[in-house]
Amino acid sequence: MKCNKLQQSYQEHLVKAGVSRQKAEQAARTLSLQELQLISEIWEDWGNVVARASGN
Repeated sequence: MKCNKLQQSYQEHLVKAGVSRQKAEQAARTLSLQELQLISEIWEDWGNVVARASGN
């Protein structure tokens, strides 16, 4: 269940950053639980990077 929540959160953040829903879903499914956990640990930094990148 934890993996599903992490996937959903990652997918939602990608969509907010401008990624299409289909591509965000596909990207979220390709990540392992370990990768998703790592992203969740550095989420704030990752979110800031995505925000800056999409602002360019």
